[in-house]
Parts: sequence; C-alpha cells; structure tokens
Amino acid sequence: MFMSLSRVVARRVTPSGLVWASVSARRVIPVLSARAFSGSAFVLAPTTAKAKKAPAAKKAPATKKTTAAKKKSTATAAKKKKKAPAKVKAKAKAKAKKPAVVKKKKKVFKYQRKQMSPEEREKAKLRYLKMLSLWRMPKCRPATPWSLYVATHYPKGNDETATTKLNRLFNEYSKATAAEMEAWKAQTEDNDKFNKKELERWIKSHPVEVVYLANIARRRLIRLCNKGAKFIPDDRQPKRPRNALAIYMSSQLPGQKNPGDRQADVFKAAVEKWNALSDAEKKPYVDQAKAENERCKGRHEKFTQAAIQYWVDNMPKRKPTVPRKRAALKSKAKAAKA
Repeated sequence: MFMSLSRVVARRVTPSGLVWASVSARRVIPVLSARAFSGSAFVLAPTTAKAKKAPAAKKAPATKKTTAAKKKSTATAAKKKKKAPAKVKAKAKAKAKKPAVVKKKKKVFKYQRKQMSPEEREKAKLRYLKMLSLWRMPKCRPATPWSLYVATHYPKGNDETATTKLNRLFNEYSKATAAEMEAWKAQTEDNDKFNKKELERWIKSHPVEVVYLANIARRRLIRLCNKGAKFIPDDRQPKRPRNALAIYMSSQLPGQKNPGDRQADVFKAAVEKWNALSDAEKKPYVDQAKAENERCKGRHEKFTQAAIQYWVDNMPKRKPTVPRKRAALKSKAKAAKA
C-alpha cells in the first residue's frame, strides 16, 4: 500500500510542477526526501532530471555579464568617438590664431626751418621789436580843445574825404565863442589828469625790466622806420653811469646859464672849456666816472635778460603787425591820389 502510494506521487511530480500546489504533496515531501536514496527506478528518475536542469539555469547571468561588458565597451568606444571632434576643434583653434601684429615705427618728423628772404627777415625783426616796445598803450582821452571838438563833431558815414571834413570842422571851430572855449578847456584839463593816472597805472603794471627793454626797442624802431615815437617815462629805471664830460657839465652849467642864452650855445662853451683843461684837472671827473661805472656794472645786462625771460613766459597770442616805414606810406598816398 505504501509502495503504491509512492509511485503515484512520483508520477505526479515528473510530468508537472504542481507538487507545491496540492496539499497531499506537501505532506508527502518528507517521505520523498527519505526515499531519494532508495534503489527504486521510479524514484531516481526525477532526481536526475532536476540535477541536469539546475546548471543550465545558472548560466543565464554569464550572458548578462557579457552583454553588459559589450554594452560598456560600445559605450566607451562611442564616447571616444564623440571626444575625437574636441581634438579637431583644438587643432582648428590653434590654426585660427592670428599672426602677431608688427608695430610700424613712427617716422620722426624733423622740422626744417624755411629760409627767409631778406624782406621777410626784416619784417620779422620789426615785428619782434614792436612786441618788445609795448606798442599797445592805453587809450587816451582828448587833451586839447581842438582834439576834443574833432572827437565830438567828426561826421561819420559821408562820402567826403578826410581833408574836406577836417577843413569844414576847423572853420566851425574857429567861429566858437569864448564860453564854449572855456568849457572845452575845463574838460580837457580833466582828461589830461585822467590820462596821466591811466598811463602811470599801465606803466606800473609791467616790470621795470620790461619797460627798460621797451624803450630800447622804440629807439631802434625810430632808426629803422624813420618814424617818431614817444619813450615811456618810468622813474623806476636805473640811471646810466655818466662819463667825465657829463659830470663836468652838470657841475658847470647851473652857474653859467643865463636866462637869454640858448641851450646849444651853453653846451658848446662848456665843451670848449673841458677840452682846454689839463689831464690833472680832468682826473677828479674821470675817477668819479669810473666809480659810477663800477657801481652800475652788469645791472643793465641783468635787466635785459629778465625782460627777455618775461616775454618768453608771456608771449602774446596775436602777432603784432609790422610797422610801416614813412617812405612806404608816402608811396601809398601817391598811388591813391593818382
């Protein structure tokens, strides 16, 4: 009975895997485990089948590993292939570098002075002297009755020439009454006081060295242009050392001058007396002249250098016009008349 039951169970186990589903099979499993070592052919058959199937089921993870390894290798190869363009870009960037720009050397411009003609050189000299001479003096008010009358009654905008206008004004001025003349004189006196104050203010606004050089420049302009010019009066100017003759004349003239004598005659007589003196008589005046010369030595050179430095620092923006010579003005007037 027991033997037949085990055969039935063995037949049930082999064809199907429903052993765990039935309740009877669960009860019989301990018996099967005990009978597995028996000599029955019916019992050993299912055990061998199970032993053969077990290793086949274990080989599945190996295939998974190989596939995973293949996937990894393909992924790394793909990454390497993807990274390859980066090297190409780096090479392209290296090729795309611009060549170093070579800076061109700047050409040094050498200023060459244009050679001036004699006329241009003379004009430049006159222009320079005019700048040094302080040619822009303050404007003065009319200081005489006639100049005041012309300034107030001179017609403007007429087709008449200047000479006809002045002739007509002079005829009107000569017919003026005494009261009108007194009024004009009083006004001109006030103008004269104003002019003196304005001139003194203008002179003191410049250094003493500049005024000293201005008088020298005016003296040269008088010589070059044959034109009269007023010197700038300045009590700050250093007095030049006198020679022996000047010292002798200053000591002799006050006692010898008479009210009716001409100044030229007085000077001529003093020079004749000086020439008649002996060397011993002239010696005191000569020694005094040497002492004055030593005292003033180098002072005027310093004044000149200081004045030139002033003009270097205060050069005017506008160049002064060249003063015209008297001969050129006369030729221009003749051409206008013709």
